[in-house]
Amino acid sequence: MKKLFASLIIMGCAAFATVQAQSTEKGEMAKRMTDSMTVNLGLTEDQVPKVLAINQEFTSQAASAKSEGGGKISKLKKLKAADERRDKALKDVLTAEQFKDYKAKKKENRAEAKEKFKDLKKG
Repeated sequence: MKKLFASLIIMGCAAFATVQAQSTEKGEMAKRMTDSMTVNLGLTEDQVPKVLAINQEFTSQAASAKSEGGGKISKLKKLKAADERRDKALKDVLTAEQFKDYKAKKKENRAEAKEKFKDLKKG
């Protein structure tokens, strides 16, 4: 009985550590995204915390969509909805020129990702 109880405690601690690590990863991902946007879009000091909050919300929603049950199409729809919410929020924070640059960079990144995916499928 003691071994069973000890095993349950260890498994619980391991699960907590995994969740904590994922939370840290999401926070780091949001920070990296914001840092990149700060450089590429020339964010002001006022914009940085707002964009960071938007990116944190997005990474949280994206992680939830990926980890929830359901098929690939369902997950893709959830990711797309999270991305649309992010774009809408960013449009309210960024200047028109910054938002235009953001959308152009996003389009470029997607094209690069598609190419990498094609290369992976071939090779």
